Amino acid sequence: MSDQSLRGSIITSRLIASIATRTTLETPGVLRLESTIQGFLARLGPAALQNLRHPGSQDSTYRQTGVTATISDGTARVQLDIATDIAYTALDVAETVRRRVRENISHTGLTPGTIDVTIVAIEHHRGAAML
Repeated sequence: MSDQSLRGSIITSRLIASIATRTTLETPGVLRLESTIQGFLARLGPAALQNLRHPGSQDSTYRQTGVTATISDGTARVQLDIATDIAYTALDVAETVRRRVRENISHTGLTPGTIDVTIVAIEHHRGAAML
């Protein structure tokens, strides 16, 4: 079995979305992934039918709340929509998420492509003490 066929059967866009989700939610300053109207409409598009037929396959796109992962020609691209904690600098949080997701994708054997992070909301974390 060649390395290429092994990667095709294990590393899917669904797995990349899962890695990106976990990595993002474990990053200090991230409160949650956000649903957006754009993400909702994208899930209703032609890719939704492809996801029903071949969920999270190689050379495809997989979408879930706040995350879109695409694999094409051995390169993984990710779009994240996040809410951040006001106690953190939003741009620093976004850059940390981008760097960590890129690093974790590289461990899969895929080439990390564009990692886009959109900050949809900046809020007080309800569990945090006010200064």
